[in-house]
Amino acid sequence: MIKDRQVTAIIPVRGGSKGIPRKNLLPLAGDTLLERAIKFAARSPLIDRTIVTTDDSEMHAVAQAHGVAAPTLRPAELAADDTTSDAVITHLIEQAGIGPGYLLLLQVTSPLRTLDDLDRLAAAFEAEAHADAAVSLCRYEGSHPAKMLRVEEGRIASFMERKFTGPRQSLPTVYVLNGAFYLIDRDTFLDQGTFLPERTMPFIMEGSHSANLDTQEDWQILQAMLAAGHWTAESYD
Repeated sequence: MIKDRQVTAIIPVRGGSKGIPRKNLLPLAGDTLLERAIKFAARSPLIDRTIVTTDDSEMHAVAQAHGVAAPTLRPAELAADDTTSDAVITHLIEQAGIGPGYLLLLQVTSPLRTLDDLDRLAAAFEAEAHADAAVSLCRYEGSHPAKMLRVEEGRIASFMERKFTGPRQSLPTVYVLNGAFYLIDRDTFLDQGTFLPERTMPFIMEGSHSANLDTQEDWQILQAMLAAGHWTAESYD
């Protein structure tokens, strides 16, 4: 529980991944990525209920083996490339009878988050009386948006409204969503239809816990960093 309210962890997966085919069933540290997310939720005393929603029969069977499957497979219209997580969760709330409390979105593609990360997010959220949601971020280490360019009619233009001409050190720190945690009050989500309402609290995570698997390159980097000992995959056995 968080703030004395039930927490429902939702793990959305689908079979048709183009960036990394069947990525949710890839093995990592002795489990598939899907099983890692399920075991993560099972190990956290903060989580009261876990539900896996999927359109894929094999992934549904994995969830059933752990006792966390949604009542039925997700309909095809909610498993397309352009389907949003918001639409999937809205459907699941009704399908699985998710009552008042907090929703915690756990994406399978963030396998290096830790139980301590979740504990610290919850503690920070407990201390923030006026937040309706919390989301995990990490520092963006690529080219700063203020230095990015776009091409318009064969000419370059600043990506931002104004061209930046100052020293790099004067630029503000930029953060990006790392995909590890989205926490929100259920009623706020249903009312606003987003995991990022106006009163969303940021939770900053280490880059080493923020791997986000979208492409084959992401998967190869993850494997290389784990093999070199620079990153660590937490064990849940």
